[in-house]
Amino acid sequence: MMFRRHPSGPELGAWFDGEDAAASVGGHVARCPRCRRSVSEMGRVRAWIRAQPFFAMGDGEDESTALPARPWRPRAMAVSLLLVLALLVVNAPRLRGPERSGRGGDPSGALFNAGSEGQARTPADTELESPAQDGTDAGGGPSGFAAPPGRTVLRLGLVVPTRGAAAAEGAEVARTVRRRVGAANAAGGVGGSPVELVVAAAEDPAAVAALPRRVSVLVGGFGAAPPTGVPWLFPADPSVGGPGVVSAEASPEVAGQRVGALLQGQRLGGPVGVVVGSGAESALAAGLASKVSTTTAAAGSDTSCVSEVVALRRSGAVALAVAGPPDLAARCLRAAAQTLWSPPLGTIVAPSAAYAGLDAVSEARGTRTVLGLPWPTAPGGGPARFRAAGGTRSYRALVSFAATELAIEVARQKGPVSVAAMAADTWRSDLFVVEGNSIGLVPVVIGTDGWVPAPELGTAPPLPPVLPVPVPGVSS
Repeated sequence: MMFRRHPSGPELGAWFDGEDAAASVGGHVARCPRCRRSVSEMGRVRAWIRAQPFFAMGDGEDESTALPARPWRPRAMAVSLLLVLALLVVNAPRLRGPERSGRGGDPSGALFNAGSEGQARTPADTELESPAQDGTDAGGGPSGFAAPPGRTVLRLGLVVPTRGAAAAEGAEVARTVRRRVGAANAAGGVGGSPVELVVAAAEDPAAVAALPRRVSVLVGGFGAAPPTGVPWLFPADPSVGGPGVVSAEASPEVAGQRVGALLQGQRLGGPVGVVVGSGAESALAAGLASKVSTTTAAAGSDTSCVSEVVALRRSGAVALAVAGPPDLAARCLRAAAQTLWSPPLGTIVAPSAAYAGLDAVSEARGTRTVLGLPWPTAPGGGPARFRAAGGTRSYRALVSFAATELAIEVARQKGPVSVAAMAADTWRSDLFVVEGNSIGLVPVVIGTDGWVPAPELGTAPPLPPVLPVPVPGVSS
């Protein structure tokens, strides 16, 4: 229903107790300072009855804007006394003792904040691990509003570097995820309980290892290997994988297969030349070879890639692929420009290049790969929502933003967030399509403003090469 008035006291009380799942009540409360004060007063009274700490409901999505406690007034005292009587009646069964686990009703009461073995944590366990006591940042957690007593909480984990060259991007990722969690809590959280966020420094192994005991799912983030015992949705690091990971990108081999399938529709007139390096990205070569004819050149250690590129060009290659890490890709693309080689079917790299700033390399214009999510500057509702939440050009931040949305949606529909819970369904938004545990892929190309959806191969003329830098001993 649409509220053309303020919700009544019973309606607010039902929503506060988690007994009214109508999103319109939560949405109205999120927008109305008067109703937030009423809900905060309910929380204050309940906290007084149960001798529990009290958190006032904030005016905005940022936890720093929580309303200060207002002084009691005579009229508020009378209202509060009525609320005390109402709460005593409503909560009489709960005050007699804990509910039995076999009783029906709202399943969310014992699902969220599950530990690594899937058991729901008790309120006491959650208190002991609260960020206020252990020093870990909870982001958009309880400061948004008081969680209904007896409910467990969806607690998200985020790993980001806080030192070194990646610290600035880590801070942007954390800030974006906090704001998305705050927006979810302003809309009622999950099952009437607030979503909490626990942030761990990637350079602190103990903090990362402790996450499976403290959170129910990891979202986005980067800089550390995955801890065992907790699912990880969309790590913003394509090197992270494993049975508990739902990746935001294709593996290098699958990416090679996808690009190779696109090349199959072209009159190649020659093989695809592949510079093969080390590491996981080398599997791009196998993926391409499964779809099209290839010729390879092994990358030497610390190579400038000039000799490898010249050898592939002389072999009649019609495209240049780099099956290696992003730094090798950058060297090989520069080498192609230096030797005045602009392959008719362009250049190809692994998805990891999008995380390493290859779009900032001028010689990389026109390079192709496949990605699971749109670029932060791309048109469309998803990137626009990300930018409105404070996101800039960080693809890692956009991936983490999308991971947070996915975790919240799975929790609202399925309960505990797990790879198994996601497997039987398709999850769609204006940022991603996940079928089971596989993300949909979009061919992209480096344009003037980052990675953009790629036109079909062969439909556009190749971009003019960057002015070459003479290389002694190398002919064109």
